[in-house]
Amino acid sequence: MHIRPLLLSLPLLAFSFAATATLFERQPIEQQIRESDGIFVGHYLRKKSLRLEDGTIATQMIFKMSRETGLQAELFGLDEVIVHYPGGTVGDETVRVDGVPEFVSGENVVLMIKSNQHRFWGMNLGFGSFKVVNYGKERMIINTLFPHDRNVGQKKLEDFERLVKSIKGSSLRTVAAPMNPMEMQGQRLPASGPTVVGKNRSVASNTDQEENEDGQSVNPLWLVLTLAAMGGFFRLIRQRTTRLR
Repeated sequence: MHIRPLLLSLPLLAFSFAATATLFERQPIEQQIRESDGIFVGHYLRKKSLRLEDGTIATQMIFKMSRETGLQAELFGLDEVIVHYPGGTVGDETVRVDGVPEFVSGENVVLMIKSNQHRFWGMNLGFGSFKVVNYGKERMIINTLFPHDRNVGQKKLEDFERLVKSIKGSSLRTVAAPMNPMEMQGQRLPASGPTVVGKNRSVASNTDQEENEDGQSVNPLWLVLTLAAMGGFFRLIRQRTTRLR
């Protein structure tokens, strides 16, 4: 990854503090795309820190994806992704790592990530992270560490997407939000599957009883039986009236 971390342990009063300085060797965007396991465009939501199984501290940053490649969001039915970065604060222990990107909630970003031990990690820390900005009529991606470097820190978003397609062999695919069960209310599914009945009902089978409870339809069988019973009743009354005469 061409990143060399230097760890310095510094005691500080009642809590432990670790500072990590990171030196970067600048890479072309094309090389980063080639080395990445996944790339996505999305919005930053929130973050939290935790202690991993090996005792180190990491920060989870959560993003809402709009387009991606390499993450198989469609297969898993997800539109959010958790990306890990080293460092953070857990209890009274703080680990600070230079080069970890910082985002504002709702900020539009492009991230390149690596997969390691069943987790996604931000590739090259802030060097693999870009913010999407409007520059005149163009949409640009600007690197979080080298925003003024036109060679490695700036590129038109459409040009970046073309690079991804040519290098990865796949375009950034639109991520569809998972269906919310509440949004399914009042809709009807295909005949082979269950049916949603009524405004305040959950997914259930399409039975005549459920239809009647919602006042949406009348069972034809009950209608026929009712009419037949009424016909028989009127015939019985007519016969009795004839006998009395």
